[in-house]
Amino acid sequence: MKKEILLTDKYLRLPVIRDGEDCEVSFSVNGEKIWQFTIPVKTEEKGSCTGGYAQLPVEKWKGQMMTIETDGELLPEEILQSDETETRNQDVYPRLHFTPVSGWVNDPNGLCFYKGEYHLFFQHNMFDVKWNNMSWGHAVSRDLLHWTQLDEALFPDEDGTMFSGGAVVNFRGESLCPKDAMVLFYTCAGGSSRWSEGKEFTQKAAYSEDGRTVQKLPGVLIPHIARENRDPKVGWLEEKGIYYMVLFLSGHEFAVFTSPDLREWKETQRLEIPESWECPDLIRFSCGENDRWVFWTADGYYLVGSFDGEKFTPEQEVQRLYGNEVPYAAQTFWGTEKVIQIPWLRVLWDDKPYQGAMGIPRELELTRRDGVWLLEAHLPEELWKQRERIYRDLPGAGQELEIPEGKSVVVTVENPEARSFSLQLGAGSVAWEQEKGQLTIEDETFALPCAEELNVVLDRDLVEVSCNGDTVYFCKKMKAEADRKLVLCGEMTMEVGIL
Repeated sequence: MKKEILLTDKYLRLPVIRDGEDCEVSFSVNGEKIWQFTIPVKTEEKGSCTGGYAQLPVEKWKGQMMTIETDGELLPEEILQSDETETRNQDVYPRLHFTPVSGWVNDPNGLCFYKGEYHLFFQHNMFDVKWNNMSWGHAVSRDLLHWTQLDEALFPDEDGTMFSGGAVVNFRGESLCPKDAMVLFYTCAGGSSRWSEGKEFTQKAAYSEDGRTVQKLPGVLIPHIARENRDPKVGWLEEKGIYYMVLFLSGHEFAVFTSPDLREWKETQRLEIPESWECPDLIRFSCGENDRWVFWTADGYYLVGSFDGEKFTPEQEVQRLYGNEVPYAAQTFWGTEKVIQIPWLRVLWDDKPYQGAMGIPRELELTRRDGVWLLEAHLPEELWKQRERIYRDLPGAGQELEIPEGKSVVVTVENPEARSFSLQLGAGSVAWEQEKGQLTIEDETFALPCAEELNVVLDRDLVEVSCNGDTVYFCKKMKAEADRKLVLCGEMTMEVGIL
């Protein structure tokens, strides 16, 4: 089945259907295939509208006929055109956590400070609220808290879907692309779509000179090595004059590569990290006379050690920042003085046009406690500046505050005596029991031997809790009505900020 559409506007808009009948749909102009996606279609028996729309940018073909075709008997019925992007109903979205307007989101990609903006690319399926059709969505911000979603940056092609990767700026004018362009490194996931059947996973690059339009570069930077090798993250080592890349291979194995020019890459190391896989990052921290490096992996497990430009050498056992399984696949920004990291939050809803969210950006520091190096994931300075009202030194016993409708709240609990306490957040709660050494967030309990200090951020129905100098970090979805009343019970003090 196929249909012809005269392109008259900037965007094609297709409804996002939950639990529909999957169809393989291609989009062509003048006989050339532009895109191919797996798109759920609503039938009499299956599927429901989420209220969101996928948005395909078609302005470059304006005035031409586009052929939309499937090899089955179903096509999306409602295909609209518009010059306007989809707007957000603010009641549906969190205020501090980025989510796409619609569709599925997972890993943050290509985090980069470029031309005065923070760029957040992300794994995105604009057509559905489940994983598929991996593309790079794109959003920008000037303060890390308020994001504007832009047009999709990278779409799947005949070589594969667009899996995760990182970004750098070509500040030295390497021949790979124009000087001062933003360079995106990504995994081209061959075989992960019908269009790319028989292809393998390879590492490729794209670039942007304006922070908006992205151009894929021809060729492969790193050919297939092992199974689903993926997630290239690139950095620059000034004293050696080289770029380095970390890459996931398979199982718990990772590889390190170096390059003088972003084009030619040489493998210099393979290493295995227990309990760790995919989405690696290699992060430098200033720690007095000797810098330390952190080899980071998706589940929040990390090693601390040294890096000589070719080999990472761990100095201690694996540590973990995450206290539960919701935050995942975090990445740090290129081009910022502070080490700023954003994770994906694995949260799902039954009644929203999107699935998944980004965590609040956090400033990472490396500190030594009792002879062990630990990461601290602090709330960003920008968040503290956004507080409209601040209540300081509130006593814990039965203290109650109303949270204005539509506002978020950040609570700091000081508990130097490490006594049990509870923080009621509307219908949800955060509590710590001294005797059991347990932290309970709503209906889920986690081991936490000590809780001398907590930072809690409630953003509509998402809560983030970081403990003990922000060395342990939890995220969770809470009941939607949990943003009205705050009650603290226990023998400690708290500071509350409304934003």
